[in-house]
Order: sequence, then C-alpha cells, then structure tokens
Amino acid sequence: MNDPDLAVGIDVGGSSIKCALVDLRSGRFASERFSVPTPAHGSVDALLDALATAAAHLPGGHAVGVAFPSVIRNGIVRTAANINKDWIGQPLAARAAAHLGRSVTAINDADAAGFAEQRYGAAHDATGTVLVLTLGTGIGSALFVDGRLVPNTELGHLQVRGMEAEQRASGRAKVERALDWDAWAAELNLVLAEMHALLWPDLIVLCGGITEEPERFLDKLRCEAPLRIGALRADAGIVGAALATTLAAPASR
Repeated sequence: MNDPDLAVGIDVGGSSIKCALVDLRSGRFASERFSVPTPAHGSVDALLDALATAAAHLPGGHAVGVAFPSVIRNGIVRTAANINKDWIGQPLAARAAAHLGRSVTAINDADAAGFAEQRYGAAHDATGTVLVLTLGTGIGSALFVDGRLVPNTELGHLQVRGMEAEQRASGRAKVERALDWDAWAAELNLVLAEMHALLWPDLIVLCGGITEEPERFLDKLRCEAPLRIGALRADAGIVGAALATTLAAPASR
C-alpha cells in the first residue's frame, strides 16, 4: 500500500521535465531527482511520452502532480505561451493519467511553486497578500490572499511601459537582451513597481533559477513590499506539484 504522505511531483520546464518523490510532511525529496528533455514545441503526444519517461524513474502507484506552463482549469490546458499551441483545450490531467497509469492532478507551474513556498518555504509565516514570482523562461505568478490561492494569475503578461513583464525581466530576457545585472535589476524594478501598484502585496517572494545568485542583484532591487528569495529554489515546482495532489480531485486512471 502506498504511503499517503508521499506523492510524485513533475515540473515541466522550458528545457527539462524534472520529477521526484516528495514527502508531503516535510516538503523534502524522498527519492533522487530525475529529469528528461522537454519537447516544448513537439506534439502533444511527444510531451506526454516525456512525462511517462520521467515518471518511470519512480515506480509505484503514488499520486502524481504535474506543474505545467499554462493556465489550468479543471485539468484542462487553456493557454500555451511557451509550448505547442496544440495543447490549448487538451485535458492534461486525464491524458497524463492514461499515459502514466496513475491518478494525476494538473496545476499551473507558478501556482505549484507558490504552494511549495507557502507551505514549506519563504512564505510559510506570511499573512495577508503574498505574491510569488518565478523568473525563468517567462515570469510566472502565484497570488495568495490570507493563505488562499487566486489561481492562474499570469502576471508575467502584464504590460509594463509597453512591453510584457516577462519580456523585460525573465531569466530568458536577461540572456536574450544581453543585460548585465544592473540593467536586469532595473527592468525587474519596473515590473515590481507595476505589480505593487496593482496588488499592494504584504510580501513578494522571488523564485527561479536566476535567484540562485541573489548576491548579484538583491541589493539593487527597490520595492515597497518586503522581498524574499524562495527557500526551495529549483525544487519548488516539483514539491508544489506533489502537494497539489492533496488539494484537488485528480483525474482517474
């Protein structure tokens, strides 16, 4: 019999699909972390096959949570900014359950990271309005009000002085626009100011691969809300995806 305090988390990123078995009591991995390349612009079936390949590293019947770079409503993909547009309208949770032979819950990837930081990480003691931003291929957002998620906020697509926020200050934007740390921090400050003016959060948590080096930029950021670096770093999506299996009714096999 499977331990109900264990679940598989799968985080679908722009370049790789990462997964691990997670202990939901602590938020720590109960296995090694495995990864396979993401066929982001390949067919729907190609990505489902990649999910199955990743999950095959973790045998057993544990429930699976999939953190996916899309608005997810009732297990269905509704947007496709950085993946094949054929995903729009696809029942991700149901199709992944059929491929993996396990129950599956699908969740927006930034919402997953936010759940992890709220339960186990930098926002675990926060009250009021909390905004979690993931700075990677794009900018993902997870918004919590008094501990409750406002799902699928997608604030990375907010227009900031005529340009989408994620085109200004995502991790990919830093590379593609050849921004040094000072220039990138200045762009992120514009984004933070716009989001603060709209939401007046009590705390903003910054996550994503680029935050692995906070000493390069944190002292350059200016925001009226307190800023924290995510505690779970690159593992937040996996942990939050696993946690999501306890928060929603999953698709059946």
